[in-house]
Parts: sequence; C-alpha cells; structure tokens
Amino acid sequence: MKEILEGNICVVDRVNSWRDGVERAGNILLFKNKIEKKYIEAAIKNIEKLGNYIILTDGVAMPHARPEDGALETAVSLLVIKEGVVFSGEEERVKLIFMLASKDNSSHINILRKLSNLIDDDEMIGKLSNSSNEVEILNFL
Repeated sequence: MKEILEGNICVVDRVNSWRDGVERAGNILLFKNKIEKKYIEAAIKNIEKLGNYIILTDGVAMPHARPEDGALETAVSLLVIKEGVVFSGEEERVKLIFMLASKDNSSHINILRKLSNLIDDDEMIGKLSNSSNEVEILNFL
C-alpha cells in the first residue's frame, strides 16, 4: 500500500460534512489527473442513492464510482480526518476516507486485497487515524 498511497495522502483536522470529506479525498486524485471531476460527483451520488455501503469498518470509508464515471487511472487516495465525520444514519465517526478509482472492472482487485489486509488490522487503523502527516503514515505502511 505504501507505493500506492505515496503522494496521495492528506491529513486535515476537520471537514464540513461527509460530502466535503469525499470531495477532498477525490480532489487528491483529481489534481493528479487520475480522475475527472465527474467521478467525485458520481461517488457522492452513489452514497446518496445507495446509503453508507462505502463504510467498510468502524472509522473507515471507501467511496468510489464506476470506471466510466471518469476514472482515468487505477489509484487510491487517503484523507485522514482527525476529528472524524459522521455519515448520515451512522453513529461512528469516519476518520479514514480511501477514495478508490479504477480505470476498468478488474485492475483494482489487487489494491482491494491490500486495502482489506490494512483495514483488518485495528492497531493499524488507530495509527493511521492518529497520524499527523503523510511521512508518518508511510512509515506505518
């Protein structure tokens, strides 16, 4: 995950809403030309339509959209929100937002495996959630 996330991490104290969090996580990829703006909009619409299916475990969300919604490359960004953000209908605050973009229907499978191993580790989630910068996060990975 280290090589996948390097250069795609941002740590903030707070966001205004879950939508703002998803947009900020997406902007990391947008500014690197990995996705188009419409990809972020599609990810937000998916959550509005389908609910909080993107919350993988306590404190961790993985918003995404379809490749045809504007994914230019397969990539992942990480937004760490120190105060966390509440998604509609949830009690637990999300502190880690991993924005996933896949250029096709299969190239992201390996990334999902690595991400799954990462979020299955409660200690690692705690370390990432309490990190203050990208260097610290990359050292944990």
